[in-house]
Amino acid sequence: MLHQTTLLNLIPSRRWLLHPPSQLKSSSSPTPFVSQRYRKKNRNKSKNNSESGDKIVTEMLSDSSTPPSFSTGEKDLFQLNKSSFLESLMPKKEIGADRFLEAHREYDGRGVVIAIFDSGVDPAANGLQVTSDGKPKILDILDCTGSGDIDTSKVVKANADGCITGGSGKTLALNSSWSNPSGEWHVGCKLIYELFTATLMNRVKKERKRKWDEKNHEAISDALMSLNEFDKEHDKIEDKNLGRFREDLQNRFDFLKKGAENYDDKGPVIDVVVWNDGIVWRVAIDTQSLEDVKDHGKLADFVPMTNYRIERKFGIFSKLDSCSFITNVYNDGNILSLVTDCSPHGTHVAGITAAFHPEEPLLNGVAPGAQLISCKIGDSRIGSMETGTGLTRALIAAVEHKCDLINMSYGEPSILPDYGRFVDLLNEVVNRKNLIFISSAGNNGPALSTVGSPGGTSSSIIGVGAYVSPAMASGAHCLVEPPVEGLEYTWSSRGPTVDGDIGVSISAPGCAVSPVPTWTLQRRKLMNGTSMSSPCACGGVALLISGMKVEDIPISPYIVRKALENTTVSVGVTPEDKLSTGHGLMQVDRAYDYILQSKTLPLVCYEIRVGRTGKPNSLLRGIYLRETSACLQTSEVCFQSNKFPFSILHR
Repeated sequence: MLHQTTLLNLIPSRRWLLHPPSQLKSSSSPTPFVSQRYRKKNRNKSKNNSESGDKIVTEMLSDSSTPPSFSTGEKDLFQLNKSSFLESLMPKKEIGADRFLEAHREYDGRGVVIAIFDSGVDPAANGLQVTSDGKPKILDILDCTGSGDIDTSKVVKANADGCITGGSGKTLALNSSWSNPSGEWHVGCKLIYELFTATLMNRVKKERKRKWDEKNHEAISDALMSLNEFDKEHDKIEDKNLGRFREDLQNRFDFLKKGAENYDDKGPVIDVVVWNDGIVWRVAIDTQSLEDVKDHGKLADFVPMTNYRIERKFGIFSKLDSCSFITNVYNDGNILSLVTDCSPHGTHVAGITAAFHPEEPLLNGVAPGAQLISCKIGDSRIGSMETGTGLTRALIAAVEHKCDLINMSYGEPSILPDYGRFVDLLNEVVNRKNLIFISSAGNNGPALSTVGSPGGTSSSIIGVGAYVSPAMASGAHCLVEPPVEGLEYTWSSRGPTVDGDIGVSISAPGCAVSPVPTWTLQRRKLMNGTSMSSPCACGGVALLISGMKVEDIPISPYIVRKALENTTVSVGVTPEDKLSTGHGLMQVDRAYDYILQSKTLPLVCYEIRVGRTGKPNSLLRGIYLRETSACLQTSEVCFQSNKFPFSILHR
């Protein structure tokens, strides 16, 4: 479930829900730091709070000549200036990333490729165009769900006038400069609303309805005027032709009036054309049905595109929607994939991991030098839920692109931990392909055993809990009385898993103001959840890998995980805090020092399973005695240790 918070004039907003739980199964959570007095005060003030992140910063810092301060009433804890405020919006100090980059400026993620398993990443979003060293930020964008696929198996040829019949039946004029040696044009069509999120579709529908109402009201007025003028000129109608004419005027008026009552916008249809120019497959789209101006959006005026990974170009359907898209052609031109995102979530996650803002470095992602692969696993047809097919395709894509890291800020509860086809595949990817898999632990805390799947339940994944520092609470969340020290968000899921594993591996900051897609009509937005802590941790690991590659240190998921878990900073003082925070708050600089010091030591990996006497087929990962009754009984268990197969790659 995805939630958001919007900042405005230092007052927390209560309208944090972006998508209902039934529409999105990802790991984000509402802001807990809203005092009761502000809840009452602002109950009706947050409807239109949708300012972009950079505008918010300007407004909040221009209210006074002095920076805003926050105190507990006893002594001032924070004095925020512009720099410290911006730092709180994209937390990096909390995990030691700033200290690491001060010591190793070129180890900022360069040479690292990260796969983002999420709702899709917008290539037009702010900060996601290039890396810190000028390379393309997004190497490839894939729709692993097939929700944007269009059947283009129908082949037509142009007539003497250079026109073809499109998939919708519309006559389309071709551009004479387009090269097509075979003369074969693959055609298809798509309802544009099938490519839009519910939020975008509603906005477009509302605007189209407004424009339609204007034209319809004008037509009704004209019809009524014609009817009245006819009645004035003809007091008595004896001629049958005049009677039929008058009836026609009345029917026209009634039809237009009834049409306003029965208005139903099914959405525009776009025509697509695919052809081979002798080198690559090309795509052109006719979007005239989206345009208000005549002859705008014509097929012949479209600049042809090809698979994103070849030319890295994206398009915008129209000014009305501002929705960017990319194209991929499969199966010898018979399938066209139009890739759009199914929520702002994936772009926000990607921005936390690796956004690069040369004009405002404090808003950079954790690893601005890293490159990304966007693997859309949220299916637009089923409310952005992930499917097994989509996840499998995403894993294949990550391996084919030789990714170093995978971030997956998706998940939901699971009855069977560390089990299933996807878990088997990710175990193979981690253990044999040396990909480091990082995922959100979930937002269903603080109850025990609330970690989600797969992030908090799978042994091969580094599950990340959500941490909040005093600076984040006062800056990003606008809390008047922030906590004295950092703590885990109350909603961050807790372990252990039902089969005895700790559940959460490490913690990282769980909120950020990060880029969002262009169709939102915003540049940045504040969101929080373990969906945000996972990419923060992923960016931190990208810094480690960047340095390890330069220093020629063998890279392995086990080396990295051991370094992270052994160099954390404890959060909380009680033993049960470990169930929420894992080993603690990750520290990039300390983890890198650990890797340098232990690079010559032999690495031995093994797994321990716990078996219960009399149940030889029931192997658990730990001993979990939750209820009092279980502690009062005598149980006999046996331990099984297996050496874990793995390989180390030099990259």
